[in-house]
Amino acid sequence: MRRFVRETGQIIKFNMKNLILFEVIYRLVTAPIYLRLMDLGIKAVLKMNGYSFITLGNLGRVLLHPGTILILLGLSLIGVVIITVEIGSLITTFSGAAYYLRLPWTEILSGGVHKLIDEIRRKNFMILLIALANYLLINLYLIYRVFTHVKPLNFMMQSILEEPVTRMFLVILLVLCVTGCAPVMFVWYGCMVEQKSLRDSCARSRELLKGHMIPSVLLMGGGNIVTLLVMVAMYLICVLAAALFVVLVVDKKLEFAFLLAACDRIELVLLFLFSGIVGIVSFASLTVLYYQYSSRLKRVPRWDFDFTGQKVLKKKYALVSGAFMCVVSLVCMIDVAWNGSAITQAVITDIGITAHRGSSKSAPENTMAAIVAAVEELADYVEIDVQESNDGYLVLCHDTSLKRVAGIKKNVSDLTYSQLMDLDVGSWFSPGFKGEKIPGLEDVMEYAKGKINLNIEIKNVGSSSQMPEKVLKLIEDYGMEAQCVVTSTSLRYLRRIKELNPDIKTGYIISAAYGRYYEEDSVDFISLRSSFATERLVTLAHEAGKEIHAWTVNSKSEMERLKALGVDNIITDYPVRAREVIYGEEAAETLLGYLRLILR
Repeated sequence: MRRFVRETGQIIKFNMKNLILFEVIYRLVTAPIYLRLMDLGIKAVLKMNGYSFITLGNLGRVLLHPGTILILLGLSLIGVVIITVEIGSLITTFSGAAYYLRLPWTEILSGGVHKLIDEIRRKNFMILLIALANYLLINLYLIYRVFTHVKPLNFMMQSILEEPVTRMFLVILLVLCVTGCAPVMFVWYGCMVEQKSLRDSCARSRELLKGHMIPSVLLMGGGNIVTLLVMVAMYLICVLAAALFVVLVVDKKLEFAFLLAACDRIELVLLFLFSGIVGIVSFASLTVLYYQYSSRLKRVPRWDFDFTGQKVLKKKYALVSGAFMCVVSLVCMIDVAWNGSAITQAVITDIGITAHRGSSKSAPENTMAAIVAAVEELADYVEIDVQESNDGYLVLCHDTSLKRVAGIKKNVSDLTYSQLMDLDVGSWFSPGFKGEKIPGLEDVMEYAKGKINLNIEIKNVGSSSQMPEKVLKLIEDYGMEAQCVVTSTSLRYLRRIKELNPDIKTGYIISAAYGRYYEEDSVDFISLRSSFATERLVTLAHEAGKEIHAWTVNSKSEMERLKALGVDNIITDYPVRAREVIYGEEAAETLLGYLRLILR
C-alpha cells in the first residue's frame, strides 16, 4: 500500500507542471464550448416541446420527443469524445512518465487526440461508452453535488433519496456497476498502449487482474475517497475565509446573503477543479497498477513499451489550433456572462429571487438607486414597471398618477420625457434620496446588461399602445433576450410580443386564480398574488411547462410556504431576507455569529 501511494505520487509529480498546464487549458477551452452547446440544446428542446422550462410533470414527454432524443444523443457523443480525449491524454502522460519522458502539454493533447482517432479507425466504438461509464464512476459524488444545483434533478434526487427502497436500489446499482467495470479497468492500456482490439483488451485486463481484483478496486476507491476528503477540507477552509471576509468587509445586513452566494460559487469552482484532480489521481493509480501487474505477469523488470514513436502535432499547428479554440472558448464565456444562459436561468436553477420595483425598501421604487440596491443585495431579477411619456419614451413608474412619488396631480402620459426628468421622485422616500429622477428604460437596460436580469412589466393602457413593440425592440437592440422577461396584465400585449419574437420569455399577471390560463401558448409563466399559490395550482402549471412567480412576498413564513410548494420565483421587497430563508443554512449563520464574537 505504501509503495503504491509513493509510486502514484511520483508518477504525478514527474510531469506535474505540464500535466496541470494541459488540464487547465483543456478544461477552460472545452467546458465553455460544451456548456454553450448544452445551452443551445436546452433552448431547442424547450422550443420543440412548447415549454418554458422542464419539470417533473413534463419530463417524461420531453425525453420521449424524437428531437429531444437526437439532441441528447448529439450532446452525449460530443461529451464522450471530450472525455475520451482527456483520458487518452492522461494515459499518454503517465505512460511517458513510466519511461522518464517529460512531455509538453501540446504533445499530451496530441497523444489524446491520436489515441481517439486510432480507436475509431480500429472500430473500437464501445471504448466511448466505457469512457462515459468510467467518468461517471470516478466522478460520482461530484456529479451528485452538481445535480443539487440543477432543477428539477435536485427535487428528483431529494424524493429518491428519502425512500429506503430507492436508496437500497441505488446501492445495488452502484455495486453492479463497479462489479461490471472492475474487470475491464485496464482496457485503456490494451487499446491505447498495446494497440489491441477491444475484445482482446478486455481479456488482457482480466488476465492482469487475476488474483488482484479486490485489492485493485479498494486501492482505486481509496484514492478517490482521499481526494474527495481533501476537497471537503478545502471547501471548509474557503468557507471560513469567505466568512471572515464577510464579517470584516461586508455590510452587516448583507452578510448572510453574501456568504450563501459565496459558498455556492466556492463549491462549483471546487467541483470543477477536483473533477480534474480525481481523473489525474485515478489514471495515475491505474498506470502504476498496470505496470506492476504487467511486470509480474511477464516476469520482467518493466513492460517493454516505447512511447516515443508516436506522431505529434507540429508545434506551429498545435499553437494555431490551441489559439483558435481559446478564442472560441473566450467568446462563449463572454456571451454567457454578458447575455445570460438558459443553463443559468430557471431551466436548471432553484427558486429565483426578484426585487420588487427594485429593492424598494432600500431605495425609492423604480429608480436607478433601487436597481443598484437590488444588484448589491444579490437579487436574481429586478422587477420594474414601464409606462410611456407623452412624447413616446419608455420610463419607469408604477402608478398612472405621479401624485404619490412626485407630489404632482399629473399622469405619466401627460408629461414629456424632459418634463418627467425634472421631477424629484426620491424625497417622498427619505431626504437622503432627494433629487432622484425617473429613469428611462433604455438607461436601466444599459446598466443592467450583464449585471442582473430584468422583469419588465408593461402597464396596460389599451390595445392601441405600441409599448410592447417598443420594449421588444430595446431588448433586441441590447441583445438581452436571455436576460429579460416581459410581464403584463394584458394577454394581448404578450401575444403580440410572442408573435414578433417567440424566444422572449413572457409572464401573465393575474388578479384571481381561476381558469386554465396556464395553458395559454403565449405565456411562459404565471405571475400571481402569493396567497393564490396552492400545491394543486403549482402542480398543474408545472405539468403544462409553466412557471409560477409569486408576489409580493415579504414575511418569512410566507417565503417558507412558497419554498415548500416549489414555486419558481419569489417577488419581494426584501431580497436579502428571501435569500436567507430560501437558501439559508443554520451552520453558515452560526459561523458568522461565532466570527463576529471572536473579532470584537
